[in-house]
Order: sequence, then structure tokens, then C-alpha cells
Amino acid sequence: MINLEPTISQIEKLLEENTEASVTYAALECRLAIERICYERLRLAHDYISHDDLRKWQPSDIVKTLIQEVDAKAAETFTLSIAREHMPEGSPPLARENYEAMEWLPVGTQVGFAPNKLGKLWNALAKLALHIEIPTSKDATVTQYGDIQAIAPKVKLALAEIRRISEGTMMFTGMGEEVSFECSCGSKNKRRLELLKDGQTINCINPDCDESYGYVQTDMTFGRRTFEIVCRACEASRDIPKRMVEKLRTDQHIHFDCSRCSETIYVSWRPMQAQRTEPTLKRPK
Repeated sequence: MINLEPTISQIEKLLEENTEASVTYAALECRLAIERICYERLRLAHDYISHDDLRKWQPSDIVKTLIQEVDAKAAETFTLSIAREHMPEGSPPLARENYEAMEWLPVGTQVGFAPNKLGKLWNALAKLALHIEIPTSKDATVTQYGDIQAIAPKVKLALAEIRRISEGTMMFTGMGEEVSFECSCGSKNKRRLELLKDGQTINCINPDCDESYGYVQTDMTFGRRTFEIVCRACEASRDIPKRMVEKLRTDQHIHFDCSRCSETIYVSWRPMQAQRTEPTLKRPK
């Protein structure tokens, strides 16, 4: 669990100074704290998701991706407890009322939050405090800081949310059945079974690996995604990772030597112009 107390104390101190500069810096500290809260959850989840699976970099969007891909309870509040009484290995499952009657010892509490709420606070702080207003005319004044009367209330709202989240004593990476496979690079990739969708693309968690896999729900397998490249000189074929090609810009290429004839093969994207052919209409006889 990250320690937010030093940040909270710093924000409170800046608010007490109550100057345009100090309140602006307090807004920045709040923004950074929100990012830490969201990115720490991402760090803990990186065994289950590739960095390339993150569709947006904004903190709230990252948490939404974790909820969809890694742990449905990533932003929920709950307490994890263990039973005081030890259950012997191989014991038959108990009825619900028996479990409820047992004595439970709390291990820790994860304090949740609404990603949309954090995202709105994060954006509002930037809009009010972290950008100088563009002058609309020659007579307009360019100020160094924003309006303290508008910034301070928003900082206090953000601080209250940060303080609430800081009361958590644990962060969790989820529960449920896992499926896993080993990438050709040797990295073990894991996913929560209940969150996988048929045909979903899974990028390898190794940041230096270009492999990706397609999930087949019927047999719970992961198939390597590749393009078959055929050498024009000797017609030998070779599979290369689709992800490697998908990352290319139109002004880039990759190349490699054919394993059979050593011919250099280049792979690149090329713009193509499609020509629409109008259908020919026949008059009835």
C-alpha cells in the first residue's frame, strides 16, 4: 500500500499558506497523488496485463481497463479476512451458515473509488490551476497563476478523496480461476478466466517482446498471431509476429534474411488506392 500521508501533509500546508502560488502547487500535488493511486494499481496488475493493452494513459482510463481486463473489483471497497479455526486438508465444504458462524480475523481493507470521479477531479485541477489562460485581446492581462477562489475548493475536494483512499491497508490483484500460457520468449502470461472474451488479443507482458496471442474460448487456448511471409526468391515461408508489423508506421520497415537462400526480405505498410467498380446493369429483353 502506498503511503500518502506525506503528500496529504504537504497539500494541507500549502492550503494553509493560502497564496496563489501555494494553492497552485497544492493542485499539482493532488494531481500527482491521483496518478500514484491509479498507477500503483496498474503496477500490481502487470503480471496480468501488457503495457500495450492500455488503450489510454489517463489515470481513470487505466483503472477502467484493469476492471475490464484484470480484476472486476480493482476499484471496489472490501475487507479480506481469514478464519481463526484451521480447516484440515481434505475437509468437505461447509454450508454457508457454518462459515458465517466462524470467527474471522481481518487481514486488510482495500478502499475503492469511482474512476470517473477521480478522472473529473484530475482534469478539473489542470484546467483551473496548471495552465495559464490564453489572452483574448491585447488589453487582457496574462496572469502567472489561476483564480485562488476557484482553485482552493477543488483542491479541498481532491484532498478529501485522497485522504479517504489513504485509509486503506491493502491493495488486491483479484480472485478467481486463472488460465496461463508461456510465450515463445519464455514469459508466463496469466489472465482471469471470467474476464476473457472469445477472439481477444493478448499481448505478451514482456515489454521487450513483440508476440501476441488470440484467445479461443471453446478450448481455452491461446494461438500465436503471425503473418506468413514468403520469400520471392525461393518461396520459403516464415512466420513473423503480427504485433511487430502492426506497430510500423508507413515510413518504417523491418527486414530479415531468408533462412533458406539468405535473400533480404523487407516488410512495410504501403498506402493503396481502392477503385470502385460500378455494377453493369442489363436491360431486360
